[in-house]
Amino acid sequence: MSTQKYSYKVAVVLGSGLKGDGSATPVTEMRARAAARLIATKGQMKVICSGSRPPDDKGTHGKTEAQVMAEIIASEGIAASRILLEDQSFDTLGNAIFTVERYLKGKKGGTLYVVTSPFHMERALYLFRHALGSGWTVVAYEAPEWSSETRQGGAAAALVRAEEFCSGTEKGDIDALRKKLFELIPAYVGRSQLAKKSSPKATASKKVA
Repeated sequence: MSTQKYSYKVAVVLGSGLKGDGSATPVTEMRARAAARLIATKGQMKVICSGSRPPDDKGTHGKTEAQVMAEIIASEGIAASRILLEDQSFDTLGNAIFTVERYLKGKKGGTLYVVTSPFHMERALYLFRHALGSGWTVVAYEAPEWSSETRQGGAAAALVRAEEFCSGTEKGDIDALRKKLFELIPAYVGRSQLAKKSSPKATASKKVA
């Protein structure tokens, strides 16, 4: 097993819903502000804001979690050039798969800081480590837990589902993970077709350099 270390560093912050008017839920806002605090201490390191909206959110407000988090991070004084968007995912599986596919797939390795809530962290770390594979160090950076959070009780079962999803795939095989995601969650098929119209894949390697 290779022990080579790579100097590239980037962060990803995971959305947690929007209100009916398109503004951030308390959890989404807390995660975005935590991401801003993190990258403010990391030189010119960039942050990927990850999240679209759930399939049952028709998006009449025209916003995605990624866009709203980017606005919050920018309001904390972070330059827009350091903020990237992954606006196709609507769950943690998608967060990991589409973030890696869009921005990190072409890189040999590095350090990824994952910004999310404490109850969500173990599952997020597991999925990003599996999606990235060898060469990467995945580090937790916790946002504060929302005082009214109620999802802690389901965290263990959600982790088991994530492990079951990844079973049968090799670490770092993002194509296999994407294929499985589309097979098991059909709502992603339509979301992908829409995303292709404005996908930044052609310039992704330049953006994250």
